[in-house]
Amino acid sequence: MCCEEEIGEMLDSINIIQMVSFEWERIDAISAKVAHKAGKSLYKWNVAQGLSRFDNENKIFGSFDEKDASEVLEWFQSNDAKNSIVILEDFYPLFDENPQNIRIFRNIARGPKDRTLILSQPFQRIPQELDKDVHTITLDLSSKADLEVIFRQCVEDAKYGSQKLDENLKDRLIESALGLTIMEARKVFTMAIKRTNGKLGEDEIRLIVSEKEHIIKNSGFLEYYHHKEGLSDVGGLDNLKIWLTKRGRAFYKEAKEYGLEIPKGVLLLGIPGTGKSLSAKAIGSEWKFPIIKLDMGRIFGGIVGESESNIRKALQITEAIAPSILWIDEIEKGFSGLSSSGSTDGGTTSRVLGTFLSWMQDKSKPVFVVATANDISKLPPELLRKGRIDEIFFVDLPSFNARKEIIKIHLQRLKRNPSDFDLDVLSQACMGFSGAEIEECIKDALFNAFDDGVEIGDSHILDSAKKTYPLSKTMSESIASMRKWAKARAVYASSEEFDGELKNDKDVPQLKQEITANPFM
Repeated sequence: MCCEEEIGEMLDSINIIQMVSFEWERIDAISAKVAHKAGKSLYKWNVAQGLSRFDNENKIFGSFDEKDASEVLEWFQSNDAKNSIVILEDFYPLFDENPQNIRIFRNIARGPKDRTLILSQPFQRIPQELDKDVHTITLDLSSKADLEVIFRQCVEDAKYGSQKLDENLKDRLIESALGLTIMEARKVFTMAIKRTNGKLGEDEIRLIVSEKEHIIKNSGFLEYYHHKEGLSDVGGLDNLKIWLTKRGRAFYKEAKEYGLEIPKGVLLLGIPGTGKSLSAKAIGSEWKFPIIKLDMGRIFGGIVGESESNIRKALQITEAIAPSILWIDEIEKGFSGLSSSGSTDGGTTSRVLGTFLSWMQDKSKPVFVVATANDISKLPPELLRKGRIDEIFFVDLPSFNARKEIIKIHLQRLKRNPSDFDLDVLSQACMGFSGAEIEECIKDALFNAFDDGVEIGDSHILDSAKKTYPLSKTMSESIASMRKWAKARAVYASSEEFDGELKNDKDVPQLKQEITANPFM
């Protein structure tokens, strides 16, 4: 059901509707369509300009009458407002300034059904007392069809019509703006057209993407990540690579016709520095999907309702540019306060998690979630349930052959020929090292060789390896415990097991959350 139809069906039963979007123009346009179809008068009020009536002939709001909030609410309850729809823009601060407005709104909710208030707001925020009286509609970000209309308007406004634009280029220009609001898209389209005097090309796609990155980054909790790494840059992890290759094919049209569902996501658990984040980045390159990185820690705001609004906005942006990848690095840090959420943050963490999990369960857009975690003890058990994610992979310390592959990759990045090195000896010397520790070992060896004034060789890497004290030694007990947990509950990302020795116990450990979640254990 489209937004206009949803509102139209509510006019005779609900008096107050909250429409959430930064795109006030779309809210105005939707309200105008609903009012025209229902044969009602449309008005708009805000604290800066007052009240204005919509002119159906000229499709604009006329001159404003300087009514304040109390006057417009009094007018709305009078006979003069019968058979009308009134848009109130950014009214939410006035609930705090004058709590009496809450009582007035509750009276309006119980009043005659021949009039409707539409709260036009950039984010969802109403007093708790009005939760049962207000119906909330959150507008999705602009679709490709919406952006095509805006693009056409921008081209016409710039008087660009003498040259026919290549259809493929036009589609790519419009697709590059997915994830932007109507106003943001209009700005970047106009900028691109004026900069080239209408002669649009590949450079303008990069300009639009660059502007989109800037806008997304300004949200404070999202970052547009460029593809640099591929699966060939990931050493080892053959089970994970095979799984990702198969799942990537499920986004094709043929897969849908075959009956396959769109993959939901994957959770990568494991030891720090073993390639979890690198794998997340590589998926975008392998599938040719844009990557949006979500900083879960920055989702949480100080204002009541802000955190929930932030997570909804983040998910909305990733859906708007779908197919896309939502990358959440070290997801456990974002929910570290979950166990005490009710007493320390008023339940905000629990509500944010609930919103995220509900979206994971029900999402229909092709957004693939890649979450990484180092500390499995802090993961909420709800996140581990199948149905929300497709698979849980455990990324262990690299095996002998995986270490050889990692050493080879880093030597090639340094423009050195791996065949000039004894990879077997180096791999054995780096037993127990994570991929990140191997990388740092090679970098350190390069510095030492440069200082000696000679080309880097095996001896430099071996010397650096001897001086390195890896995590497998400092965290042997916790790594052994993590490995046992994963053997019972996750899939190993590599087919080859780590060839070193770690402290081990017989029993499979349980997370504290798992014990709490199961009253019979």
